[in-house]
Amino acid sequence: MSTEIFQANRIFISYAHADNNLFNDGVKSLVDDLKGFYSMKTGNELIAFFDRESIGWGDNWRTQIDGELENAAIFMPVITMQYFNRPACRDELNAFNQSAKRIGAQYLILPVVISGANSIRGDHAIPEVATIESLQYRNLEEAFLCGPGTQEWRRSVSGLADELIAVISRAEQEAPAIAHRDRSGGSPASEPDDDADFLSDMVELEEMLPYVTQETEQVLEDLKLWSEAVQDNTSRVTPGLSAQQMRIISISIAEKLKSPSQALQLSGVKLAETTERADALMNSIKDQIAQVQNPEQRESLTKLMTMSQESDNLREVVDSMAELLEGMTSVEVMSAALRKSLKPARIGITKIQDAVRIVDRWGQ
Repeated sequence: MSTEIFQANRIFISYAHADNNLFNDGVKSLVDDLKGFYSMKTGNELIAFFDRESIGWGDNWRTQIDGELENAAIFMPVITMQYFNRPACRDELNAFNQSAKRIGAQYLILPVVISGANSIRGDHAIPEVATIESLQYRNLEEAFLCGPGTQEWRRSVSGLADELIAVISRAEQEAPAIAHRDRSGGSPASEPDDDADFLSDMVELEEMLPYVTQETEQVLEDLKLWSEAVQDNTSRVTPGLSAQQMRIISISIAEKLKSPSQALQLSGVKLAETTERADALMNSIKDQIAQVQNPEQRESLTKLMTMSQESDNLREVVDSMAELLEGMTSVEVMSAALRKSLKPARIGITKIQDAVRIVDRWGQ
């Protein structure tokens, strides 16, 4: 049996299925061609996990993120503005980004924008859009418009392969420092200590959880105020109103809902960001608990899991608010002012739902 010279690297692809369908399997073509260019340029193999539901990611993918990043695995989100509407896509991006941030390896995230690059701004109201901008995405819009097999496509994918090779090379050189990085300070530890890392993570997580509770209480209060404002003001919309009357009333309602909607967005985004950071710590702890068997540490982790019970009330409230917001869609269609006023509330409720999903997982 002959020995192969080539080696393999791993890449995880995150995308919205609707985007792949729109471009006639364009995302799949991108991955296939990227693997081909990578192999031609390096002689090595690129193992791509194209779908979280397929073999490769696994059920416990969140707890394995730190280990994958420490071993130079790449996370590539393929972006259009539809990507941010998908809860699974947001979960994948936030989970990888938080873990990469903790170990100082955000360069291992290579976003590729295939449509909607003009909307990718650092000041965008959707937090994940701002995240993609901060990660210095690669713009492949023109390549996707030209399509697979064209000169523009081959040139763009070849350039992307060059970037991928450079990132993997950097990761392999920095792998020992990343694996033994001091989680709190971001610099390599002089004497790595797995037990110390575990306890440090536990302390950091325990310090963070009271903020989750406080921010949950603030979210509940903001949801209550927003709901009251919606119910008080939308009662003015009655059958038989003329178009002129509807326009005047909708502008008035929009002004009344502006402030509570913005407050809900701020508290929802803040809660989601805190739970995402806590989730990255939780996943790291779950990974470490397999090696650290101290009963007291296990007991602390068990107590931590009871936090999931606190999400029940929030889930019920936010589901009701989501239904209320959905019921206003027909009114929004007729009023640009109302759509603008309710946009922050939609973002806030979406981020609260993201936070609830995260906390729910802690008890599983």
